[in-house]
Amino acid sequence: MAKKNYGKDDVSFYTKFEKPITKESVRDKKMEKTDFDRLKENMKDCRSFARETIEISYRTGLRIDEVAHIRGCDINLENKSLHVIEEGAKNGRARDVNIRDKDVEYFKQLKEKYPDGYLTQLKADSLNTCIRRYMKKTICEDGRTLHSKLPRSTNHAIRKLYATMRMQEIRGLEPLSDKKEEMKAWGKVCVELGHSENREKLYKTYCKD
Repeated sequence: MAKKNYGKDDVSFYTKFEKPITKESVRDKKMEKTDFDRLKENMKDCRSFARETIEISYRTGLRIDEVAHIRGCDINLENKSLHVIEEGAKNGRARDVNIRDKDVEYFKQLKEKYPDGYLTQLKADSLNTCIRRYMKKTICEDGRTLHSKLPRSTNHAIRKLYATMRMQEIRGLEPLSDKKEEMKAWGKVCVELGHSENREKLYKTYCKD
């Protein structure tokens, strides 16, 4: 990395400079709840399914491609679950995501609005483009646009917000002192996000400050 960015690969030379911003470090950023609320307010008159996309991701942590492939029949209100089909799931791994009690009414209304077929015909890229357009119009508390604050992330930043909130719901506001118990809580959230259980590296990505 040092040689690529500065033309030298000597470690002592590299430590004199700040670490270059990479795509991964930018995408690690979480969308703050206040910023999400501002974005949601700006999108209230949006006619695109992008408005529902951010809401579904906020409530379930789904990837944008997974949201784009939801069908009305995938919303099971009786079992309080949302089925993620192979077509949109990462690596083609279908799964069921629990619908929390506080979200049942939202998904009931969503199912009534879109009873049959796919909820949207838009592709993930189109949804991302629309969300990005509204992020450019959303001003954060520090005066920056949400687009400037999260230059390379839309849905992923919302997934990170979801992961943070779910961890707080499961184990409280602060990380547990017992690492084993903390990782046990993370394992539940990790599966909800569509990853395998016990991915400690992802914990550092999703749950760091």
